Amino acid sequence: MGEHLLEIDRLQTVFATVDGIATAVDAVSFSMEKGETLGIVGESGSGKSVTALSVMRLIRPPGKITGGVIRFDGNDLRRLPEKEMQDVRGNRISMIFQEPMTSLNPLYTIGDQIAEMFIRHQGMNQKESRLRSVDMLDRVRIPSPSKRVGEYPHQLSGGMRQRVMIAMALACDPEILIADEPTTALDVTIQAQVLDLMLRLKERVKAGILIITHDLGVVAEMAQRVVVMYAGQVVEVGDVFSIFEAPKHPYTRALLRSVPRLGERTRTGRHRLREIKGMVPSLYNLPKGCCFAPRCPDVMAICEQDPVPLVQLGGAGSGCTVRCRLWHKG
Repeated sequence: MGEHLLEIDRLQTVFATVDGIATAVDAVSFSMEKGETLGIVGESGSGKSVTALSVMRLIRPPGKITGGVIRFDGNDLRRLPEKEMQDVRGNRISMIFQEPMTSLNPLYTIGDQIAEMFIRHQGMNQKESRLRSVDMLDRVRIPSPSKRVGEYPHQLSGGMRQRVMIAMALACDPEILIADEPTTALDVTIQAQVLDLMLRLKERVKAGILIITHDLGVVAEMAQRVVVMYAGQVVEVGDVFSIFEAPKHPYTRALLRSVPRLGERTRTGRHRLREIKGMVPSLYNLPKGCCFAPRCPDVMAICEQDPVPLVQLGGAGSGCTVRCRLWHKG
């Protein structure tokens, strides 16, 4: 394994509401290496986005990080004063948010919003930051960048807004780029362009990418390793080949089976997607034992009674773990 760029150790994030305490991130642990693309996958509500926001320390009330360590460059980001965290956020660790229209300020031009990154983190003046903003728009393949810097978010298409978000995220050459569903709501052509852009810019700045998505095709194309989450927990971690070719957790296997495959047909000539039976458990009332037990085809009595620990596979340092007593069946 390479040198750790980011280490998450037993991260815990909860939301206190009138309905009770929802454990959105439950003792999550994983690491990320320099120059690596790490994918986090799982159904909606599995805790992927909350994990990313916790790393950025962007959890707002009623949410709260209640435990764990977020180690970056030798420091626990949880312990940094807010002023020091602001110097990290957007500068050394950047994030592409899920919906650019709600992440970009509608009252400021595109150019002003990108320029702010250069002014705040690199001490540039207005003229220098304006020129760099035009350069960043050109790098993300937005046509007529000198004109676009003076436009507002509502004047751009969804694909262009997403590319503006990428330009802002990469403006200061971050060491880590967190991309939360970067291709959601984009058509297939624009999706391919955005992913290609991220890979090209990653190579240029040698950044690590943490990509959060429910699209397993995106993960297969981009990631070297994969973290599978379910009900706020990590259930499997492994290299992308092992996850796709020999998954160990029944949830990972169910996710892969639910992916549509071109040309696949049933005896009737129609293809029906293989859904995962049952529902994701309520975060207010998680099962006593394995969170996946109510939906698991191989469930045993002990699975419903006792919590399941993460098992290290392949020896210490392999980075492969699974939360299942029957992992050998995979």
